[in-house]
Order: sequence, then structure tokens, then C-alpha cells
Amino acid sequence: MLTKQLAKSLAESAHRAASESSGSQRWCPHDPTPKQRLFLDLDCLEALYGGAAGGGKSDALLMDALAFADVPGYSALLLRRTYTDLALPGAIMDRSHEWLAGTAAHWTDKDKRWTFPSGATLVFGYLDGPRDHFRYMSSEFQYIGFDEVTQFEERHYTYLFSRLRRTKGVEVPLRQRCATNPGGIGHDWVKRRFIDEPAERQFIPARLDDNPYLDAVEYERSLANLDPITWKQLREGAWIRDTTGLVYHSFRDDSRVDRLPELPPGERWYYVLGCDFGVTDPTAYVELAFTEHSDTVYVTRAEQWKDLHPSGAAEKAKEWQAKLPDEYDAIVGDTGGLGKGYEAEWMHRFYMPMRAAAKGDKLGYIKLLNGDLHHLKVRFLNGFTDDLVKDLRALSWKDEKHKEEHPSQDNHLTDALLYGWREARHWAWEERPEPVADPHNEPNRAHEQRKAAMIRRNERRMEMEDGYGHEADDNDWILGP
Repeated sequence: MLTKQLAKSLAESAHRAASESSGSQRWCPHDPTPKQRLFLDLDCLEALYGGAAGGGKSDALLMDALAFADVPGYSALLLRRTYTDLALPGAIMDRSHEWLAGTAAHWTDKDKRWTFPSGATLVFGYLDGPRDHFRYMSSEFQYIGFDEVTQFEERHYTYLFSRLRRTKGVEVPLRQRCATNPGGIGHDWVKRRFIDEPAERQFIPARLDDNPYLDAVEYERSLANLDPITWKQLREGAWIRDTTGLVYHSFRDDSRVDRLPELPPGERWYYVLGCDFGVTDPTAYVELAFTEHSDTVYVTRAEQWKDLHPSGAAEKAKEWQAKLPDEYDAIVGDTGGLGKGYEAEWMHRFYMPMRAAAKGDKLGYIKLLNGDLHHLKVRFLNGFTDDLVKDLRALSWKDEKHKEEHPSQDNHLTDALLYGWREARHWAWEERPEPVADPHNEPNRAHEQRKAAMIRRNERRMEMEDGYGHEADDNDWILGP
């Protein structure tokens, strides 16, 4: 439902549009709808148009990008997620040819650029790879539009603000605009940014009923074939999440806690550090805590760093360890491009024992972790794991086969979680020893129980690993009385 302010603005825009000559839209073959006119008249930095399907989203973006095409020095950029999306028949680049072919605008196919008699330009681009946004590092635009913005990552979207600038004398506003339906890999951040926490941002909702240029009856028949969630997203513009495409679809918001629980006398926390080392990618650490007599694992810290060299990574681990009551009980890591011998180098140079992460049957362990997430057997400490939680909520499968994670999304923190959780889970799912009534009076019994349990855990880990790890002896698992 429209707010009173939005309804008033819509009425004013409709009245203004009715009083203007249709020739004022020089580069557009039709007049904007009232909702599109409201979008075009916005003077804020950032705005979103759409919600439901059929509301004229692509037309609204293209009209908006062309608004200052007669101003010398003006430059606009319109983006789709992939080049395949950009080049689809009827998509926004194809539509620009329908509008501009035969006009005074000139098309350069190599650069995917329209140049107007004024010298203004409209460029079409895409952000297919994780570093494609750097393609525009030296560019300058006064208008940047994202078509189907929920297909993009937030970091790509926010980075493009750095390309939004103008030289002195170019009297046009700086604008970043986007259009989309709910759903997709960016659903959560777009909803948060424009619906839940809009601040100065504007959202113009538009539905099929707002677009008189579309055959609504036939489109309704097409939408009727959708599943209920997708139908509500596309027909009603409902910002509801379809979690079936998420890797960690069982994550629950109520799994977040403010602190670790108090332990009974004689208990202590065991700590595992899961590491995903990157050469060109970020290095990610996730710290997990668990106890002898509980099947709940607590994620206490998670962070990642770019361009972190091996000695810097070791220093980070030491900094984290220094905040614990004792040393890490286990450090597991995927050294990736650093080579298989990196675990030994880590030990000899930095005096911190590390084992190679168990990476076999990743899909199977993702399913098991989803089970623990659903049953609240994995908890996340507020304020220290926020980036990890953000990735868990967003990481999607590459396609409907659910065999590979989406290659354009970060999975470094989630992989570090999986490595650490696998290590902690082996312990947490073991048959647990009976609590010692008074471990201060029975130190030897408490020590032997911990030692035996850790040995059983190692044996089970070695059975399940896929060629990783090393043969352990009893001394590897002596934690002290």
C-alpha cells in the first residue's frame, strides 16, 4: 500500500506528465507511466524501482539513463549481471536498439556504447566475475543503473559509487539507480538497503497493473505456472525469501547469542580454529568453542583479510590465541595454493601445529551442517561473527543441481566454518564421557576421560578423511589435567 506522501507525489507526477508534450522524451518512443514518471523525477542519490514483474523496470532505467543525453560530457552506465543476460533478446541493451536505431545516436558495438550528438554516452556492461567491477576503476559516470540488481553482490554495487563523479561544468545530478524483482543472490542486501533500512534511499514499487503497455491477461496466465513463493515475488512484489537456492538454507536468526553460556564446575571450553588460506583470495578464520558434555558448537569469532601473507596469517592466529585461556586445541586449514608443505612450515616457523582440513565429501558435510543449523546445534556470537552470518544468509548454489557454490560469491568464511565445524563435530558427536562429580578431587580420572575421548575422535577423523591429516600418537591429544 502506498504511503500518503508517495501517493501525493504520484498524483503530482501524473498531473505534470499529462501537461507535458510527449516530444519531451526525445529518445524514448513512449511516454512514461505514472510510476515511471515518479521514478524519473526523484532527486536523491540512490533509488530502486520495481518489485513485481511487469512494472516496466527496464524501460524506467533506460529512460532515466537517457534523461541527460543532450548534455555535453554526460556519461551513463547500465549493467546486467552477465553478458549473456545483457545480450538477451528484449533485454535492456536490445531495447536500446529498438529505441535508438534510426536516430542521431551512434552505436559502437566493440564498446557497447551509444554516442549522442551532444557527445554524451550510454555504455552497457556486466559484472560476471568476482573482480569485474575493477574493470571500471578509471571510469567516470554521472548515472549508473543496475538492471535486476538482486543478481549482484553488494560489494559490486557499493564499489560502483566510487565511479559516480563529474567534472566541473557538467551540470547533471549524480544518480545510482536499480530495478529488480525479489529473489536472487542479492535479495537480502537489497531488501535491507531499500526496504528495511532505507535512510535517504527511495523505493518506487511498481506492479503489472501499473504498466498499460503490457498484455496483462496473457502475462497473468504465464505467471500462473509459477510455484507459490515465486508467484508472490513476481506478481505481488512480496519481499519473501526462497531459501531453496541457498547453500546454508537452514541458518536461523535465533541461533545468534550475546555470550557463551556459563559452564558447570569442572568443565572448560575447547577451541578450534578453522582456516581458509588465500593467495589472491582473502584468508578467512573462524573460531569455534565446544565442551565435553554438550552437542552444541559455538562460533565465537570470524574474520577475513585480503593480501595477508603467511607470516601475517600466523600473527593473526597468535593474536586470536592470546585472547583464550590456553592454546587452540586444534588448528585446521586449507592451504590451497600455498602448497601441501605449508602445514609443516607453519609449525616450524611459527610454533603453531596445524593439520590440513578434511575436504572430502564437502556436499555431504554441508547437508550435515544444515542439519545442525536447523536444530540450533551451531550458535553464533553477536558482534564477532556478523560477516560470516551475512555470507551464510547469502551464499547460493551455482544452479539448480546444487553441486557447486556460486562462483561469484565469497565462500571463504563459510569454508573456514565448515573445516572448523568438521573438526569440532567429530568431538561433539562422540559418545560423551560422564561428567566427573568433583574433578578437583579426581584429576587423574578427568584427564584420562578427556584423553581417551580425544583419541577416539582422532581415530574417527582419520577414518573419514580423504587422504588428509597425519598419523597421530597419544601425545597429540594430551590436554593436561
